[in-house]
Amino acid sequence: MKEETRRGARADSERLVVTGLGMVSPYGAGVGCFLDAVHGGRSAIRPLREADVAGCGCTWGAPVPELDLDSFDHARTFRRAPRATQYTTLATDEALRAAHQSAASWKGERVGVLLGTFRGMAEVSEQIWIKLVETDPRFVPALLFQEVVTNAVASAISLRWELLGTSYSISSGSGAGYHVLDLAAQALRAGRADMIIVGAFDVFTPTNHQDLDDLGLLSPSNLSRPFDTARDGLLMGEGAAVVVLETLAHARARGAAVQAEITGIGVAHDAYGFFGLHPEGRGLALAMREALEEAHLVAEDVDYVGAAANSTATLDRAESRALHSVLTDAAGRVPISSVKALTGEAMAASDMFNLAACISAVGGGLLPVQAGTDHVDPECDLNVVRTGGTRHRVRAALANSYSYFGGSAAAAVVEGSPD
Repeated sequence: MKEETRRGARADSERLVVTGLGMVSPYGAGVGCFLDAVHGGRSAIRPLREADVAGCGCTWGAPVPELDLDSFDHARTFRRAPRATQYTTLATDEALRAAHQSAASWKGERVGVLLGTFRGMAEVSEQIWIKLVETDPRFVPALLFQEVVTNAVASAISLRWELLGTSYSISSGSGAGYHVLDLAAQALRAGRADMIIVGAFDVFTPTNHQDLDDLGLLSPSNLSRPFDTARDGLLMGEGAAVVVLETLAHARARGAAVQAEITGIGVAHDAYGFFGLHPEGRGLALAMREALEEAHLVAEDVDYVGAAANSTATLDRAESRALHSVLTDAAGRVPISSVKALTGEAMAASDMFNLAACISAVGGGLLPVQAGTDHVDPECDLNVVRTGGTRHRVRAALANSYSYFGGSAAAAVVEGSPD
């Protein structure tokens, strides 16, 4: 079936488009610096000097660099807000500006906020426990407890822009970013909103770093190299990213420029074990099949795969086997790379980093370069993008998400602008 016929079979009120994108990544604030870096294969991973990781076998990661918050908001309340709130607010501001949306152009009751996270507000919880243990409960700021709830960030976004629509966050493992994308799609197609800010956040904490190091999941060589034969563990990243999602009908009615179309979303679960993944990646395979089926695509239609691989042998191989199961012969040919080679494992935030890379791929044909992967594991047998500068024709990109803890899985199909 021709592309025009396939997409035209859906009503514009059912087609989902991205009109804005914003992020704070280990490269700093802004989509531009992220894309410039990943297209050039420039890593954000560096020695961790902001946190006490003494005694850990792994001492590198990809934290967000210090940001100039005063240039965005001089308010003391914003500068004192948790980093998850700061990062997501900055990302939302960029996305709304890119979508040419503001309070003057929308009905507040028709705009929602859906955010996904893995670690939630762990940083705030750690601050409270440290004060409780080292000082006295009386020295814990009274308002700090309200920042512990997972929904604190979504509420902060709704309050700042006076958004009266559905506003909540979910924590469902590393796949939470695409889980909220799926929920937003359902709400938009049901007519419950005109526009939804969809995103994900996760921030680095020393305690979480130490925990993963104790579990043997972090790289003692301080290298992130998904699919490589020499990989020995992941490195931690952090950040936040959001997209402005609306139906094609709504975008066209207001004359918005469309960056990309989300034509398929699949969510599933391994149902295998809390710590570890099914060896054949059955949850991710199911999610990819669902996403491709919803997009009315077959394996040969996929021109790029944004991988979930995080430099652990268990996840890398499970994803590889899932890809070979779903894409069959095409799995070894289609270009594939994981931004986690450059940004570390940012949990749910990695979902949206990956989605941003796929949106860029269908828009301009440049792919993230997986620097550091020198020898692809024969058990993976994938066409890893290791050099850059070449533009590819990317009609459809498949973005994967896979949670090492719990086995939640998700996938999204991204295609170019329908205009």
